[in-house]
Amino acid sequence: MRKTILIIAISILSLTSCEDLLDKTPYTAIPDFEMFTDVEGAQGALNGIYNQITSSNYYGKLIYAFEGSKGPDFWVEDTGNRFETENGYRETSVTSGYATAAWTIIYKVVFLCNNVLANIDLIEGDADEINRIKGEVLALRGLAYFDLLRLFAYPPIFSIQGGAKYNDKYKWGVPLILSQQENIDAATNPPKRAEAEVCYNQVVKDFKDAIVALNGIRSSKGRVNYHAANGLLARVYLYMGKWSDAVSAGELAITGSVIPYDKYNTTYYQPYNSENIWELDYSETDNLGSNSLNYLMRNPTINKPGDPDDGKIALNIGYAGYAGNIYLRAALREIPTDVRQYLICDNELGPETGIRKYIGQNGNHNVFNITMIRLPEVYLTLAEAYAEMNNLSKAEEYMNYVHEPRTGLSYAASSKEQTIKDILAERRKELVVEGHTFWDHFRRNIPFDREPKGNVNSESAHIDFTEPQVVYPIPQNEMESNPNIRDQQNPGYADYTGD
Repeated sequence: MRKTILIIAISILSLTSCEDLLDKTPYTAIPDFEMFTDVEGAQGALNGIYNQITSSNYYGKLIYAFEGSKGPDFWVEDTGNRFETENGYRETSVTSGYATAAWTIIYKVVFLCNNVLANIDLIEGDADEINRIKGEVLALRGLAYFDLLRLFAYPPIFSIQGGAKYNDKYKWGVPLILSQQENIDAATNPPKRAEAEVCYNQVVKDFKDAIVALNGIRSSKGRVNYHAANGLLARVYLYMGKWSDAVSAGELAITGSVIPYDKYNTTYYQPYNSENIWELDYSETDNLGSNSLNYLMRNPTINKPGDPDDGKIALNIGYAGYAGNIYLRAALREIPTDVRQYLICDNELGPETGIRKYIGQNGNHNVFNITMIRLPEVYLTLAEAYAEMNNLSKAEEYMNYVHEPRTGLSYAASSKEQTIKDILAERRKELVVEGHTFWDHFRRNIPFDREPKGNVNSESAHIDFTEPQVVYPIPQNEMESNPNIRDQQNPGYADYTGD
């Protein structure tokens, strides 16, 4: 009899290892009780959570690869490449792409967070350090549940009563496990899926509690911080259509500065540049190698602005199975002066089919930091929220904080409808390969077309969100082992029929 993935994640918690985050030695688990007694031990436990988040099955690759494969901008080569199932919208209840990997590791993050939160208030030590650790863990748990909702449930416009496309069949969120005791109880009585509204409210609560804990406390590079937590909360409110709340959180997220127009080509990919509010750190000795996002998406290129060979393939290594399509190239070239055209490069799938959003450091194609949230996203979140509130002057102001440094031109808002359309187009250009474009369409129920190449065929070229594969199925292993969830499979996937 197979164990539920939630139980598997709990069993992994019996393993222990304590290494620094930068070493990437798996600190995948900690004992259920008395796991630490001081701040140093709590920090070690927090390092273990970050190790999971930076893995290739979470933010090291999966989240951004899933979004790219599902969205309007990429096609994936049809010869045994990773995420080809997702790109072709071919998931089934049994053959589900990377659904099991995502479900397993994100719930592992949840369980580790619950264990830290159960013990953090019991230790003695520097109060600011305890608050920082607690705040980071709360933010990471909120992010984990938000990502589970994005991958395995429908966005609020479909899943929460009052949404324009609400239907009772879309109401389910994900199982909520919120304490160390619930971690343990799940082994014998695994939870059902909670309704999406309950789940989104929990995500909001986690981020709000994180913000209180992190307020006034300085966080280290590579760690979630006060501004990042506010920015992520604003992102959640954007999904929920809570515009004034998105503005309140977004304003508190503002920090740093947008890269100037003439510095973009040589600066946008640099670690810890002025735009990056939070990024995950990788190094020469601590990187994902052939499991990295770059290895999946493109070949190493010559990256020397002004050089005749700039953008051409330098080394024919990597899967390079993702191709930026004609629609993405058209979007990036819509305005002739747009510096983001520099993202377009060659790929083994054809000239100008690569997108060099992430460029390796020191000549190593696989060494680059992963963007979690940047200042331009916050500005565009504020622009969209203000436009929805009919404050077009503020929408225009925040839009121009991004549009002007990227194009050298000023943007003038017109009607509410057109301004929102323009802001979403700006997000598509600015946030490509940062995990947004597909979900921007999905959360607003905006259909889109894809270039029919590779794994994108005529049947999957037009996406209108009636396809079951806009979300992952609940994994088969979970269905086999968790009788409490068997009647809660996502719409359009086959019902559980096993023993």
